[in-house]
Amino acid sequence: MVDMVTGFGNQAALALDVAEHRRDTERPVVLNDRDRIARDLDDTIKIIRSTIYALREHDQARRGSGLCAQLVAATERATESLGFAPALRMTGLLDTAVSAEQAEQLLAVLGEALSNAARHAHGTTVDIGVEATNSALKLRAADNGRGIDPAVTATAAWPTCADARRRRVARSACPRTSRGGTVIEWVVPLSSAK
Repeated sequence: MVDMVTGFGNQAALALDVAEHRRDTERPVVLNDRDRIARDLDDTIKIIRSTIYALREHDQARRGSGLCAQLVAATERATESLGFAPALRMTGLLDTAVSAEQAEQLLAVLGEALSNAARHAHGTTVDIGVEATNSALKLRAADNGRGIDPAVTATAAWPTCADARRRRVARSACPRTSRGGTVIEWVVPLSSAK
């Protein structure tokens, strides 16, 4: 009986040695598989990131690169005709809170203000401020040029202001400042912007 127990013990030990040897030989295979999977995941992550970036770029291109980018582009285009770079300050959620129609109107008023400053003001500075608040979209364009002749009405000098009024703008003004120059103020409610 002792021989039988010893034989059984030897077989169990042999089985454990074989199992340990098999585990030792499989461990590098498992580690290699894990390394391969990790490399594949890193490559997949790179593909996903580049796809997300491409989709974001495509979406921005489709939307015209957002209102902020369009405002920057409009002021940069005016630099050559003005002879200097206008100052631009933007605040609020311009890219998300402003509807496409309101953005188009804003860009039209800004374009007219910059164009008139270049053609008529003969100033040395133009300061542009654009702000989106919870309730309104505001544009303020101020130059230090000659200003609008008091004999000329603001709507004649700034036809876009009159156009904006016809488009149900809350208010727009084109006053001459006391120190010369002109200030364009344009405000439209944002309640309908989504």
